[in-house]
Amino acid sequence: MPARGTASKSHGGSEWKLRGYRRSTSALHGALELQQSSSWNDDDVEQSKPKRRSRTEVIDGRKITFALMREVNQLPETSRKKRLESDWRNINVQKSSVHRRWEHELQQYLMLQSIPVLTVYYLVVFLFMNIFFASFWYMTEDKCCDDPSMTFAQIFDFAVQTSSTIGYGGYWPKGYFNNALVVLVTVLSICQATVYAGLLFFRFITPQCHVQFSEVITMSNVLGTPCFEIRIGNADGKANKLINVDASLCVTSVQNYIDPDDHSPRKVVQTEDLELAVSTQHKLNGVWTIRHFIDEKSPLHGLRFDEFPGKDIYSIQLNVKAIQKVTKGEVYSQTAYQVHDIMVGHRFEDMAIWDEETRKGYFDYAKLSSIQPSFVWYPVEGSGISESVRSSTINNSKSNSVNGSMRSDSMQSSTIIEHGVPDDEGISSTNLKFENGDVIEENPENNASATMRA
Repeated sequence: MPARGTASKSHGGSEWKLRGYRRSTSALHGALELQQSSSWNDDDVEQSKPKRRSRTEVIDGRKITFALMREVNQLPETSRKKRLESDWRNINVQKSSVHRRWEHELQQYLMLQSIPVLTVYYLVVFLFMNIFFASFWYMTEDKCCDDPSMTFAQIFDFAVQTSSTIGYGGYWPKGYFNNALVVLVTVLSICQATVYAGLLFFRFITPQCHVQFSEVITMSNVLGTPCFEIRIGNADGKANKLINVDASLCVTSVQNYIDPDDHSPRKVVQTEDLELAVSTQHKLNGVWTIRHFIDEKSPLHGLRFDEFPGKDIYSIQLNVKAIQKVTKGEVYSQTAYQVHDIMVGHRFEDMAIWDEETRKGYFDYAKLSSIQPSFVWYPVEGSGISESVRSSTINNSKSNSVNGSMRSDSMQSSTIIEHGVPDDEGISSTNLKFENGDVIEENPENNASATMRA
């Protein structure tokens, strides 16, 4: 976890300096630092609400003011499934033959069906084929066995015995034409049984998984740092054990900009990886909370999701890959989110239930997406963004969108220059007035000018 700096006033004068704590990527050390530094304890904030806090950082040459907020937004009215519905198709492409396309579509369709559905399809095709040949034989003069007195039920019985290769011997075809039809029925029956057996074998050997995802992404302070959280769960539990689980998270944005060479408008669709705090689990029998810390290394650091360029995020994709313990085959599961699904100032409710008497634990999947308010460091609305940028997404002459990235690679580092955390003498560099969990007014009376030294 990245180090956090705390501004402190020197005893020899009014000069401010940056004090850094021990840097560590371990959550254990991060929790230890957080406990030792009461200034960054979120519990103190909740217990002492009048102590409103803020801080200012320089990110990409812009001064961004962060404030502790919660319940910044609410759940969207439209469901995520409805908003993600789309139908993109290819046009004007060099298509394959109609036969190949139909064969491919039929193959994909059958391979996605369950075993009971495949069995029903097999029985329907088998029954239809025998009815067809029995009807054809019934309309001929000598029927199938040179016996005009045969009923349709007897002829159907003969067709079933032939197609199933049973052949009791009660009926036998007579004539070249009827024998040729018997050969045709037998070949079609063998082909049908082969396809059905192959599909059954494929369904049995193909590993399956039932991974459920939370409907929202929460953003709250985890160990004092803003953090994305997404829940995933193996709904089958121990009945379908998954091992060596890997997760990856990426964000895709659509950036409009003016080309600096020919001054023409351009649009770039760019995908960036979001580094996860932990991207691998040895096994997944219950629920796993995936986290991405929005620190100086994150492409989302210092961005609001209702302002440029955060609002230009098209989707956030999560991919999960695991190995099914029984078949040793890989399984995959994916989902996608939009900025509307990011619940800023919320965290997930605890969904684990532990019974001390029976020593059994349960995961309540009804709470997989349940959230509750929680504090988060979030940029103040309009902080660090000029009016021209807010009014247009393409009139930023200093944008680095030539390579399509949301943020400049050469300015990834950020410097904390101000903190709204009162020092020992009670002086705060920034004092913000809050209402309903949001910043609505700045009070300059208690502001102290801060000069930082690197």
